[in-house]
Amino acid sequence: MYDRRLDAILASAELGSFGRAAAHLHISTPALIKQVNGFEQEHHLTLFKRGRAGVTLTPAGASLVADAYDIIDESKHALRRAQRMTSANASIRLGVSLLRPATALLDLWSRLAPTMAAHNPPIRLELVPLSDAPDGFLYELDHLGATVDVVVTGFSRTNWNHPCQAVQLAEYQLCMGVPLTNRLANRARLTVDDLSGQRVHLPPIGGGDALDDARTRLAVNPDVELVDLQRYEFDAFNECAQSGDLLLAKSIWHNFHPSIRLIPMDWDITVPYGLLYAQHPTPAVRDFVAAVADSVSENGQ
Repeated sequence: MYDRRLDAILASAELGSFGRAAAHLHISTPALIKQVNGFEQEHHLTLFKRGRAGVTLTPAGASLVADAYDIIDESKHALRRAQRMTSANASIRLGVSLLRPATALLDLWSRLAPTMAAHNPPIRLELVPLSDAPDGFLYELDHLGATVDVVVTGFSRTNWNHPCQAVQLAEYQLCMGVPLTNRLANRARLTVDDLSGQRVHLPPIGGGDALDDARTRLAVNPDVELVDLQRYEFDAFNECAQSGDLLLAKSIWHNFHPSIRLIPMDWDITVPYGLLYAQHPTPAVRDFVAAVADSVSENGQ
């Protein structure tokens, strides 16, 4: 799908040596040098400065290498898409991460499996691991249908800026994540007044209806310091566990961090969790989503 000589160029750029690059690719050094030289001659480029200490990229080489990673990734994605079109099975790629494990969907799978097996062609579920960093789960959420077909996460019914559709699967309570070292850790339930003197980490305004509602209620108590949390990542839980600060959290994360206990609040704020998919899904994804919606409807969720 792409010029395989790019592999030699990238390895040489990363390792700074044709010899080390050749060993990394399991080919001889003369064979790798022939690939690099041939590419340079064919395209009238000088990609590397050669020296006794190894090789370094020229400005033209640095530009090519920066783009080559995207070229290779897109080629691999194109090949996978083509293979899926000719496969005897339709694969639904479900993106999952540490904070978004898709529990609400996986709990339905035993009921969905017979319908998926009877589909023509049969539909199977493929789990795609993602990070919770901005270039992981959140990036895929804005590009559903490219490398991931569906995800399961919290969403907002009215304040939603991502280009996708949603089928609601469940609702989870908004709780307070309390480090075990905090004086509130043994409480069975908390009120906003109980939080006086505490720092609470939570997303800024615009994070969603439920989160904005929680922020409004917490702000009523002037003795609660609200700390903006740009996004939920594992590091946020670690930081609160170390500092003793509180963290607004969803009940689905009740076993997420061993040093943080989720305690119910005296409010009835819930976050809808849904199956999110592209605005223009493939036929297989459309049929899968319809089957999920039917299963949810049958169970009165």
